[in-house]
Amino acid sequence: MLGVNPCTALRMLSDFEDLKPGDSVIQNAANSGVGQAVIQIAAAKGVQSINVVRDRLDFQQLSNRLMEMGATHVFKDEMLRRPEMKELFKVCPRPKLALNGVGGKSATELLRHLQSRGTMVTYGGMAKQPVSVPVSALIFKDVKVQGFWVTRWKKNHSKDERALRGMLDELCSLICEGKLSAPACSQWAFQDFPKALDAAMKPFISSKQILVMSS
Repeated sequence: MLGVNPCTALRMLSDFEDLKPGDSVIQNAANSGVGQAVIQIAAAKGVQSINVVRDRLDFQQLSNRLMEMGATHVFKDEMLRRPEMKELFKVCPRPKLALNGVGGKSATELLRHLQSRGTMVTYGGMAKQPVSVPVSALIFKDVKVQGFWVTRWKKNHSKDERALRGMLDELCSLICEGKLSAPACSQWAFQDFPKALDAAMKPFISSKQILVMSS
């Protein structure tokens, strides 16, 4: 899984805004594979992360787990619409970068909290709803709205071995230093793939379902 989610997270944190230690990034889908990689890579760079997840029965348990990974703040998505967010930005700078893996209203709420001239990068659309950008955000805050697909990045850099190697080396260094780990996985024998599919389709499942091919 190193070549997909962690690469996506690293590129988005590196290519769109010049993030310095102490800066912040906000993201939805924080419990996804990309989201967990963003949390860990940001923490390794000294960047604060504001992480948004859907409400669920085990929210506190999930919040604790993401905080242990290095998350600075973890909120339910409904929190983005509350005035309490103003209190957060008294102790945490408004984010330069927003990472959107959901779309719909969630993406619009991320935009509301970006600092002026910040960037929102969309890499997924789990809600299957279009991204709606308020005119005021474009005119008065001069925000940038862009998309990212790691497959296209790799294609564009297919002849740049130094860039590809440098990306993988950086990620492998973080793994060796204990600063980056894969999401929790559940392993299934290949013949049990119906059970793996059932598990993957359950809501609020945090672990990846891995089919093991036996010889």
